[in-house]
Amino acid sequence: MRLEPGSHVSPHLTLVSLLRMGGIGSIWTAHHLGLGKDVAVKFISASLATDPIAVARFHREGALMARIKSPHVAEVYEHGVAGGGLPYIVMELLRGEELSDRLARSGRLSLQETVSLVSQLCGALTAAHRLGIIHRDITPEHVFLADDGGSTCVKLLDFGVARGDVDPDGTTLTATGAVVGNLVYMSPEQFFNPKRVDGRSDLWSVAVMAYQALTGAPPFEQKGLEALLGAIRIGIFPLPSERSADVTPALDAWFVRALSREPTGRFGSAEEMADALHRALAAGPPSPVGAPPEAG
Repeated sequence: MRLEPGSHVSPHLTLVSLLRMGGIGSIWTAHHLGLGKDVAVKFISASLATDPIAVARFHREGALMARIKSPHVAEVYEHGVAGGGLPYIVMELLRGEELSDRLARSGRLSLQETVSLVSQLCGALTAAHRLGIIHRDITPEHVFLADDGGSTCVKLLDFGVARGDVDPDGTTLTATGAVVGNLVYMSPEQFFNPKRVDGRSDLWSVAVMAYQALTGAPPFEQKGLEALLGAIRIGIFPLPSERSADVTPALDAWFVRALSREPTGRFGSAEEMADALHRALAAGPPSPVGAPPEAG
């Protein structure tokens, strides 16, 4: 099938315009006759369309995302195969920008924006983790800041390397012990011991993004693979308060726990992580040095 404006993916789905191209495929806007609205359609690249494993993973991504019911995960309406055997996934059409583009433009987010980012991502992960789905590749490129009538709705995208406890077709398409993800946002166990990866690995990635959003740089940014992995293995990073005046001791403590090298030292769930962040924010700024205690 040749992808171009006006092409019919199916009798009810007509391509409108190209949104973006990527290494593994493309995303188009299309009109869905059955839904009566415009949607986004993701295609696998023609070069991968003949690879049975790549195609199976692509269909699996659509099936996994369709199972997650959360306002903070891009909604999947259907997935199938177009003419010529080209697989596709039909999703809600989002208007806005990727977190990566926002950070490249502005450098960082405000404290309130960062807290909102974490809270909404934790909402997405709560829904996914309840189904046994671990994303494993949470990065700023896979987080979308959607315009929702003047406010921002955070959407988690791209479950292409996600792991499900029970996959839709009962198969496993990622080798046990395989290393997947972006090193900067990858938890220590994801690289050093992939068999140990669970939902707490996703929480680590969210904490890395929150640190970067708040301070303008990730907690571990050593140049070179060996130096980066060494820093992540040791687990020592500058407290965010050393880089941002907005960060209080309570928020520092939240990041120390969220970025604990050992999974057992982190928050046990996305809900716990979000609740703890709101409590840390409510703790307020530290008292000025030398200030007298309040009268009881």
